[in-house]
Amino acid sequence: MTSDDGLIEPESLAEPRPARRGHYVVAGADSIAVRAVEELRRLRERVVVILPDPETDFAQEIAESGAEIVVARRPNETALRDAGVTNARAVGFVHPDDVGNVHGALTANELNPDIRVVVHIVNPRLRDHLESLIPNCKGVSTADLAAPELVSAALDESDVTWLTIGGREVVAGPVELIQAPVIASLANVRGRTQTELLPTGRGDLVLGSAVRGEPVRRRPRLDDLRSDLGRVFDRRLRIVALTLVLLIALGTLLVRAWPAGHVPWLDALYIAVSTVTSTGYDDPRAATAPGELRLIAIAVQLAGLVMVSLLTAAIVDAFVGEKLARSFGGVRGRPRGHFVVCGLGTVGTRVTELLLQRGFNVVAVERDGAKPGVQAVRGLGASVIIGDVSNDDVMYQARMHRCRGVIAATNEDVANLQAGLYATERNPEARVVLRLFEHDLAARVQEKIGVGTTRSVSILAAPRFVSEMMERRVDVTVSAGRRVLMVTEVPVETGSTLDGRPLSELAEAGTLRILAHRGGDGRWRWTPSDRIVVRAGDRVALVASLAGLARALLRTRAGNRP
Repeated sequence: MTSDDGLIEPESLAEPRPARRGHYVVAGADSIAVRAVEELRRLRERVVVILPDPETDFAQEIAESGAEIVVARRPNETALRDAGVTNARAVGFVHPDDVGNVHGALTANELNPDIRVVVHIVNPRLRDHLESLIPNCKGVSTADLAAPELVSAALDESDVTWLTIGGREVVAGPVELIQAPVIASLANVRGRTQTELLPTGRGDLVLGSAVRGEPVRRRPRLDDLRSDLGRVFDRRLRIVALTLVLLIALGTLLVRAWPAGHVPWLDALYIAVSTVTSTGYDDPRAATAPGELRLIAIAVQLAGLVMVSLLTAAIVDAFVGEKLARSFGGVRGRPRGHFVVCGLGTVGTRVTELLLQRGFNVVAVERDGAKPGVQAVRGLGASVIIGDVSNDDVMYQARMHRCRGVIAATNEDVANLQAGLYATERNPEARVVLRLFEHDLAARVQEKIGVGTTRSVSILAAPRFVSEMMERRVDVTVSAGRRVLMVTEVPVETGSTLDGRPLSELAEAGTLRILAHRGGDGRWRWTPSDRIVVRAGDRVALVASLAGLARALLRTRAGNRP
């Protein structure tokens, strides 16, 4: 039975409902589910969503998109049947619960062995096992999809994107960074809401074959050498070492003056070092020295014994303390040129792992010390501070005012924004990347306030998730403002509507542009003629919006109608 607000109760099966067939089912109630539903609805696909609570903001957004809603505490067999999984084209599970998603995927496969199943799973080993267990199943991790984009933005490498398409390597990026000639114009980005995709004239986001100038080679380990040395040779160690050097210098001068002018400088230095370090020396002149000089030698030797002991203790404490700090948390010394990662959820943990793999020092800040990511990144060598990122003292302890970049990836927009404001105020040269869930807020923060670069995990992950549900191949996703373009290769199947038709029927102004065509001879031809007749077995390299790519797939697949 359907209620007045458009919700479908799974237990109300008394009244008949229109049969569903060829639709999509999404089980989830978070921002990724909302964006995935919106993408599918833009393609005018029928969508049924299984969610536990119809009163949340996410549920209201889903209802406003025109999707049907099935209310169920979890996607069990009853809920999946009521959502029409037996006749659906694909089902996607996006709950942040690996076990629940696996259970739902197995149940959906039992109800419909031919259905396409896409599952959000964080554990990579579990993801591999599930894909091998269910034939038509694909596991997707939002952290794996979003973390590289966040790291690329933090390293200021997100301006260009390298990809291999149509048998050649090309690069997408701003027109001022791409070396002429330009292969294709991708977009004109004129602000928050004025992005024109695939313009007819020259755009400010283009596709080329090379970048201008030589790439800058970063050597992060060499850059962080000063920071690493500063952690070992801290203030205490420097004071002890300086005191020891002064004692040796004073002892050298005293020995040089006794007896007057008879001891060479090198011998005087040797005697002073031996006295200060308490290693002793065999010199018969010491027995005939005046009493006051022998008393001074005894005092210097005792002071040297204390200084050597302090020096040994400081060195041991520096190395052992650094090891303990990395194992049990905290920041040792005064790091510089490092990255600060706020939040160690699935995304923040993956971001930290990628930065450590690149050779950068990382200081992570996490409020919950029991999170699995805390021990994971500590084991990899990152320093971890247990505290709230909204606390200025915690941010100072993380040395944010001396860092190279900040990636705020917590689950709270307010905390991420506050961390970004702190970093911008205290360290204007730092590269700041904010993970913001509210898309309008993200756009305004980046455009009006100027607090670094904003990214949304759902915006980055939803197109890929929908692409997997629709069983299409997406090689590279190129960001164009707050929108995205897909660059991919599409095969032409026997019996499709494009088979035997000219290539011009595939292109669509503003939504799809053809880059290259490969015919029966196996050779790729870039900027092909529109008059080329497409045959089954050909491949077409193209760049398109999500809707344009969906229509291209309808034209190139067997048995489909536009």
